Amino acid sequence: MSGLKELQDNKQKVIEMGLEFLHGVGADYICKVCIPSGGSCCTGCRSLINEVGCQERNTSCTAWLCGFLKYIFYEAGLIVEWEKFWIQVPGRAYREDFTPGYFTVRNWLDTPKIRFLSEAFAEDLKELHPYNNLFWLHEMKETLDRYIDNLLEFTDPEIIRKNEKELKYLTKDFRRFHLAIEQL
Repeated sequence: MSGLKELQDNKQKVIEMGLEFLHGVGADYICKVCIPSGGSCCTGCRSLINEVGCQERNTSCTAWLCGFLKYIFYEAGLIVEWEKFWIQVPGRAYREDFTPGYFTVRNWLDTPKIRFLSEAFAEDLKELHPYNNLFWLHEMKETLDRYIDNLLEFTDPEIIRKNEKELKYLTKDFRRFHLAIEQL
């Protein structure tokens, strides 16, 4: 369902496509480590059940990526495609959804089949978490988020080089993930 074909569609189909894409990347592996460890991305949201996750997705929540997923999407070469898809969706706001029922979608997503990357990353998170401080998981997620945002925002080669170097250092102990990324 990709391409430039212009279609009228509803927001539920877009949410379902986003969730299918996230499943294809293996986001559930990350969430199964992060949420029970107190690293929930949506603390305080009325649709979040503690240690279970989101119970009512909207366009904003579906489009949003935590730092772990941003990093995986970046390393797999999917982050730009993801961003291009969601920029088409009107009415997204922080935890709010003002998206109309029907709108035009020109560029659809093809569901990736790279669950093994997130599975490897999640295994590394589980292994590394007990050896670090109580807030390590949250700090790691926020730091990855910041570096990927910088890589997407800036075009200066020196800034890009520095952020990529910092990412490499920050994730040096994620040996399963680095082995899995070599399989792409």
